[in-house]
Amino acid sequence: MSTTQNRPTVVIGTMRCSGSFNGLMVLGRDTHDGRAFVESAVARGFTTFDTSPVYARGHAEEDLGAFAPGDAAVWTKVGIDTATPLPTLDYSLDGLARSLRGSLDRLRRERVEVAFVHNPDPKRIPDIDLAGFARHCSRTGRADRVGVSVLLPEVSLPRIVGRLPAGSVIMCEADQLDPEDEDTLRLLADYRLVVRSLFSGGARLHAVPPERRAEAIAARIAEIHEIYAPEAVVLGPRNREQLADCGAVAIGEPVAGPVASAGRSHAVS
Repeated sequence: MSTTQNRPTVVIGTMRCSGSFNGLMVLGRDTHDGRAFVESAVARGFTTFDTSPVYARGHAEEDLGAFAPGDAAVWTKVGIDTATPLPTLDYSLDGLARSLRGSLDRLRRERVEVAFVHNPDPKRIPDIDLAGFARHCSRTGRADRVGVSVLLPEVSLPRIVGRLPAGSVIMCEADQLDPEDEDTLRLLADYRLVVRSLFSGGARLHAVPPERRAEAIAARIAEIHEIYAPEAVVLGPRNREQLADCGAVAIGEPVAGPVASAGRSHAVS
């Protein structure tokens, strides 16, 4: 996939910085910690954040809304209804639009840079009106771009191609990409690639001495850039200690542009 950047944007994921949601309840919620995490990330020079309504059941979005500066770039997800007693999936066009409105309320923003459909089951993708959602975001101005966060690109991408406007954003896990899979890489060429989970949930960093972790993170980002040339990578520090390990990495420019009309472990994920 081509890119005009010499390096990818480094995006800070907020999955656990405001508490951990286990599907039933939020554990470890501490507003002070959430604020300190966001403010520490900003102080270290990070300008782009990836969140979701399901992260700490809305608290991650609330913390970003309260403590991130107005010029920070924010990405969020759609397709999960957290207003119900238990989170439920709703990939209808009305459901996607309602999910985005709820996120914007929590984020205290009129728009986000990217709105991702959140890890839909590949079998359900043909029923999702991705082009309609892109048109909705373009018409309302509530998201600069739309995208899909996929778990299995080799399965999901053939169902997405042609239904999501070219130039939209595709987010994949690093371990799910195969540099030898030319068919998948060919499909990705029409989209803007974001790579997450660079460290296999932290497993790649467990054996790295603390004083070498920042170096290892920078090296991994360089490796991913060399292989796939993504526009952005997402790092998922769970706390400020892990965020400090990320602080030395190079920071690029945020993904932006108009929507096409059609337990503290010391390892970053």
